[in-house]
Amino acid sequence: MWKIENSGKGGASFLMKKDQKMLLSLKEGDDPILHFYEFAKPSFTHGVFVDPAKVMGAGHKMFDFARRPTGGGVLFHVWDFAFSVFVPKKHAGYFEDVMECYKFVNERVIEALQQVVGDRSFSLLPEEPVPLDDVCKHFCFAKPTRYDIMLDDKKLAGAAQRRKGGGYLHQGSIMLTMPDFEQLAPLFEGTKVVESMQLYTGPLFQDENALIAVKKELAHKMSEVFNGSSM
Repeated sequence: MWKIENSGKGGASFLMKKDQKMLLSLKEGDDPILHFYEFAKPSFTHGVFVDPAKVMGAGHKMFDFARRPTGGGVLFHVWDFAFSVFVPKKHAGYFEDVMECYKFVNERVIEALQQVVGDRSFSLLPEEPVPLDDVCKHFCFAKPTRYDIMLDDKKLAGAAQRRKGGGYLHQGSIMLTMPDFEQLAPLFEGTKVVESMQLYTGPLFQDENALIAVKKELAHKMSEVFNGSSM
């Protein structure tokens, strides 16, 4: 049985520290956990090996931000639905092959998405495209990676993972509406990050007015799908 935890709105640092604490306390025989939360301010998180000051300059300070306990690049939390999944080692959703872990989680996220928006063309990306430049490699929605969730050949959802002794943490993000590229452009002068995001990213909706209801429905359906799984 999956445990459901909802932390509501919080600051980026608080939410990332909570995920880290939950990962460190995860035991091999624990129940798996779905953790839902929302960023209280326009925010971004970055992987443990990324220095935001080096890839965005001083402009990054216009956002609330924090380091994730997982890897991966910079991920903006302004237009997305964020969640975390904790899978203990003794659960059937734990695999030694890291990519199988991504597949396990994202297949269930797709099932929940289909229940919310109908049978649209969702898939898992089989092969990564070549980044448009070196800076793009540091931004989650500027460089799709294998087993990202795609909608009509555009990246809809990405994730990063981290393993500890008791299991793994999967931190996911679903793009609900298109980013405000005018807001982001000053951060990326001289790079192809915005161009790459426009090329590769596709949102779930165009209507921002539906976001509050959609977030609640997504959390509800994901809870049902994960708990209804044979795993």
